[in-house]
Amino acid sequence: MIYFDNAATTFPKFKEVYEALEYAGVNYAFNAGRGSYKKAKLILDMIEDTRSKVSKLLNSTSDRVVFTSSATEALNNLIYGLIKEGDEVLISPFEHNAVVRTLHNINAKINIIPFNKDLELDEVKFKDLLVIKQPKAIIISHISNVLGYMLPYEKIFSIGKKVNTINILDAAQSLGEYDIDINNIDIVVFAGHKSLYAMFGVAGYLNLTNVSLKTIKVGGTGSDSLNLDMPSIMPYRYEAGTNNSIAIYTLNKAIDVITKLDIKKHKEELTNYLISKLKDIPGIKLYLPKNSLPCGIVSFNYKDYIANDIGSILADDYDICVRTGYHCVPFLNDFLDLNKNKGTIRVSFSYFNTFAEIDKLIDALKGME
Repeated sequence: MIYFDNAATTFPKFKEVYEALEYAGVNYAFNAGRGSYKKAKLILDMIEDTRSKVSKLLNSTSDRVVFTSSATEALNNLIYGLIKEGDEVLISPFEHNAVVRTLHNINAKINIIPFNKDLELDEVKFKDLLVIKQPKAIIISHISNVLGYMLPYEKIFSIGKKVNTINILDAAQSLGEYDIDINNIDIVVFAGHKSLYAMFGVAGYLNLTNVSLKTIKVGGTGSDSLNLDMPSIMPYRYEAGTNNSIAIYTLNKAIDVITKLDIKKHKEELTNYLISKLKDIPGIKLYLPKNSLPCGIVSFNYKDYIANDIGSILADDYDICVRTGYHCVPFLNDFLDLNKNKGTIRVSFSYFNTFAEIDKLIDALKGME
């Protein structure tokens, strides 16, 4: 099998992560800090160590890190904890349904940040929109999960702060591989099983500026049990219930590995190679940023074929795994006019992909001519 769906989840994981999964199932399958016995304390110490490793990726502190089960849960907690019905919120046209559906469910007023067809921010229209709407928050991806486009988040957030927006960066596709300038960012969301190469079940956010959030998830924390209110101390105020210590341990070990590697460079080389090969195939339409290289994610279509049909052929005839369709991004269809192909064919790389695998993909596509 050739796996090119790493924007959904990286696969395979590093051997250290699989070893951590097995080890944690035996040694860390207990409730952290919920008892005075050694295992409970050991697991609590491991979780705090993992918080510290996550926080160092953004030059922050461990008390800023809140663990959740997924980036979707993190975004739900943030949006429900911050936004109420009727609030004005700005998002990009590249946002995932983890953001869009949650805002829609609250009946927030969703405003789309203006970008042109070359994926460049229309700064004049953006500034006008800020003045008119006076939004409570801006929520944008660091890297688009469809196009690999790195949004100009520094510019967007810097301009937004002039009207006191709360700035949330969805770094599900990037934390651990790409540097993030935290100036003007209030909250960063991460997904353990994507660019951080951990197993499913661990994600979260860093509340960098201590934004006040309504507690959405309440329950036991193992402390102050007679108090009916959630504890005020961060991050435990937002971590009711049992932490997934097994998944967290895989994140702990994954960070040890990825911080020693230049995964970004490898993905850049693969991306350049794929784009050069795709451009040689008649009928390929690439969806690329005008002035930058996609960040390990490339979307394209092939002639008038339905994207899902190409994906099925690649899977059934060549055992090549790509992602096809709309990728849970509702506003991108109209932005890129994808109705004819019903979405895009998406190739997304990890540390484990090779140039030889790309050659096999290109040969398969040429075989469909």
